[in-house]
Amino acid sequence: MSIRLYPRLLWQCLIIAVLLACMPVPQADAASLDASFNTAWREFHALSKDKRKAKYRENWLRIEQKFVDVYKRSPRSSYAPKALFYAGRTRTELGARSFLSSDFRKAVDYYGRLASHFPSHSWTDDGLYQAALVNKDRLNDLAAARRDLNAILRDHQQGDMYYKALALHRSLDGKGTATAQASPKPVQKAPAPKVSKPVQAEPVKASRIFKSKTISSGPPATLVDVRYQSSDDYTRVVLECSKEVAYRYQFLPEDRKAGKPYRLYVDIENATPGKLVRSHETVADGILKEVRTGRPRDGVSRVVLDFSSVRKYNVFTLDNPFRVVIDVTSPDDKSEDSVQVAQTKPEPKAPPKPYQVPSGSKGQVKDLVEQLGLTLNTIMIDAGHGGKDPGTQHNGIREREYTLKMVKIIGRKLEAKGFNVLYTRTKDVFVPLEDRTAMANVKKADMFLSVHINANNSSKIHGFETYYLNLARSASAVRVAARENAVSEKRISDLQFILTDLMLNSKMQESKDLAELIQKNVIGTVKKKYGYSTRDNGVRSAPFYVLMGAKMPSVLVELGYCTNPSEARRLKSEKYLERMAEGIVDGVVAYKKKINRYASM
Repeated sequence: MSIRLYPRLLWQCLIIAVLLACMPVPQADAASLDASFNTAWREFHALSKDKRKAKYRENWLRIEQKFVDVYKRSPRSSYAPKALFYAGRTRTELGARSFLSSDFRKAVDYYGRLASHFPSHSWTDDGLYQAALVNKDRLNDLAAARRDLNAILRDHQQGDMYYKALALHRSLDGKGTATAQASPKPVQKAPAPKVSKPVQAEPVKASRIFKSKTISSGPPATLVDVRYQSSDDYTRVVLECSKEVAYRYQFLPEDRKAGKPYRLYVDIENATPGKLVRSHETVADGILKEVRTGRPRDGVSRVVLDFSSVRKYNVFTLDNPFRVVIDVTSPDDKSEDSVQVAQTKPEPKAPPKPYQVPSGSKGQVKDLVEQLGLTLNTIMIDAGHGGKDPGTQHNGIREREYTLKMVKIIGRKLEAKGFNVLYTRTKDVFVPLEDRTAMANVKKADMFLSVHINANNSSKIHGFETYYLNLARSASAVRVAARENAVSEKRISDLQFILTDLMLNSKMQESKDLAELIQKNVIGTVKKKYGYSTRDNGVRSAPFYVLMGAKMPSVLVELGYCTNPSEARRLKSEKYLERMAEGIVDGVVAYKKKINRYASM
């Protein structure tokens, strides 16, 4: 062969190799993979039932290797993710018999590889859930379990493990962290039902030091303000900074011997206290006793919060401006955390006759009804935006003005129905988003209703929609939340991750029920009863700042799109706003009737 022919031959070989690599797996190989996987699957289940053979380690390792071989033979085949899942299951079963933490860690590794290599596969959420169980029950790593569950709640909302992950995440609340979960005493079966009191929560223990992932750089930030709202069972403290900064915090329990109360301190890196921040402030009301600010070392601002009592707390951040938010509840809190109940109760087809409360028990029943959230007397209405925050402005509509007008109409109609109505604002003033929910918590409102007007880049979009707090499940919900939160859509995506802890303690199902009733009644009243062509955009969920941390059913309504000329004209009509307010109030009344039926039972 001549030297000149060699390059041509080399290219021909290269082309043949590429073509071979791109060819599909031959049918025989696919059939072989199928046979190998199913053989390993049958052996796994047979061994699980054979108590004698299941005692021997080599039997489990042999089956595990068969699943690994299936994966290695064709890492991109449809059997690859299933093989990784069952390799994890096999090692989990082995660990349950060997009691070796190394076996459980190996199982978690298989589930982790499944999640990283096949993030969209239908078995991935199953693998993450199994990993969470192993981390929780076998490795006692609750932080890792939460990460696995968060991944399901964030990335697999349509999967079959979503609600199981939600329930397991809820059960982790209070385990291994600075929260203590109160458990109700079981109610004994008897001819006449008895009301059991919730068990008192155990003392809250010291937490580890939590550090944010943000790295502070550039010129020092300013701790602009430290503000708070407090009552006898709830406190919200907000630390507002001039820019995003790194921070860390720790909770410290009461030390009676040393005369020290419950404390939570937050260290803000590369920051100095601003002019509005006092070094020491005594709080006269609520569970918050004192707020102290100092500089423990150069470049660090420390805020120390002293509490008279603490049952649980939560720390999270908000953007634009950057804020660190601390929510604290006390042992006397009568939220859903004090009494564990199912959040959804099916209505029986033929409800039994109301039970007659024995004399001397009415006070207990009244307390339980309040603890379960089955009362609805006080409603706080929130007019979106205000003051320096005008909201959206199109076609002669300024959101801050029309939301204020609308809440006054709604408030008047609610008062006519016998409700006690409170407002976050009655004038054109600015109220920070996180302060609005705090007002409702401090005032012990039974419902929170936030009113807004929508906008879109397209003037063709129109309609009425109602939101409750949860992960956003559509691009349009992300867009609306980004606009109302005054942040970018990317920030909303980042927020979805930290929201999981917050939403687990919110009245999520109750809020969804309320949203559905308001949406149904507004559309029925405005469109069917009065003939307005209002589009039904349905009930949606999204991470709205203004709803975060609410201890009562809370929803946000978007009255319509002022960017749509026709809808803007309707929103300017007093008659249209009256009809829409009538529908909102009808929805609230329908919700009250619903919970009254539960209370009567």
